[in-house]
Amino acid sequence: MTLQLEHFILGELSTNCYLIHDGAEAFLIDPATPSWEIKEEIETRNLGLRYIINTHGHIDHIGGNVFFKEHFPQAQLVIGERDLIYLTNPDLNLSRDFSSPFISPLPDWVVRENNLFLNTPWGKLSFLLTPGHTPGSVCLFLPAENWLFSGDTLFAGSVGRTDLPGGSFRDLISSLEEIFNSFPDTVSVFPGHGPFTNLAREKKENFYYLQYLARD
Repeated sequence: MTLQLEHFILGELSTNCYLIHDGAEAFLIDPATPSWEIKEEIETRNLGLRYIINTHGHIDHIGGNVFFKEHFPQAQLVIGERDLIYLTNPDLNLSRDFSSPFISPLPDWVVRENNLFLNTPWGKLSFLLTPGHTPGSVCLFLPAENWLFSGDTLFAGSVGRTDLPGGSFRDLISSLEEIFNSFPDTVSVFPGHGPFTNLAREKKENFYYLQYLARD
């Protein structure tokens, strides 16, 4: 079974939104804004949207939740437990700063611990708790394809900022260590912003890995 990964860049902050499907079933990661383009893609391909997954609770990753839940009510909304409050607090999700206050629907499924799984037609999708950018940030790993969706925890050559409400640089470095210890270098990394990368490249080029995690 061949999986397809479709990449969309949404919103003023150029958020990477990912639609993953096998031609029949699909899930959507980080819908930053309402998107008729993605809606039409799902409907044209006649995909069954199973999950809408937020890697964390900032507006540039949850801003499409209302839209997609309205159009695909069967899809289950998923977020990390410690970011639950971000969904309904415009000061925490930063929507008051960027546009108008936004309140998301509550999730159908909450990630409370590491290595929880969602069952998909192509195998299990696992979660890793990665606090730092926000308290409830999560990464998603799809073993079938060796794909890691890192949200705003790990970027190509950088990491997510920690000076926003709930952020912690110490937690972020611990989360980075968890990522690099949990997955092989061959893992492809699909971050919340910017270009795609892989762990081998980040071990060679990422300042934060080299400064805080690399061992001589």
